[in-house]
Amino acid sequence: MSNPPEYDMGQAIAELRAEQARIQAAGEHMASVTGSASSADRMVSATVDSQGRLVELKLTGTRYRRLAPAELCTRIVATVRAAQENAAREAATALSGLLPPGLGLPVDGDFDLDAMFDAAVSAAMASAPDTNETSPEGADLDG
Repeated sequence: MSNPPEYDMGQAIAELRAEQARIQAAGEHMASVTGSASSADRMVSATVDSQGRLVELKLTGTRYRRLAPAELCTRIVATVRAAQENAAREAATALSGLLPPGLGLPVDGDFDLDAMFDAAVSAAMASAPDTNETSPEGADLDG
């Protein structure tokens, strides 16, 4: 029977603190994320916060006054959506550094948590040392 590898509590605590610092930094970055966009003609520009809420809307010049209300609304909505997509990409980039290697964060928000979990477990199992041993009495440890 072999003894389990030594567990270095100090190193484990240091790694935990480092991970907590990374998570805190990512959270702070997430809170400060904004997204901006402008219409193709630069008439409309919008900025949204990390939650996708509109924080600034600018109409440049006076050309917008000659647009039909529906056309102006369409440009505003399209510009705000583009700003929201930019903010979502920025947020995804901030979060991607926290994920285990090999796991990506889809920008479109289409998460398959089961697949992500399965991939993480497979990666962990592939890198784990073989511990297929039995107890000293030869009993099966799995039940």
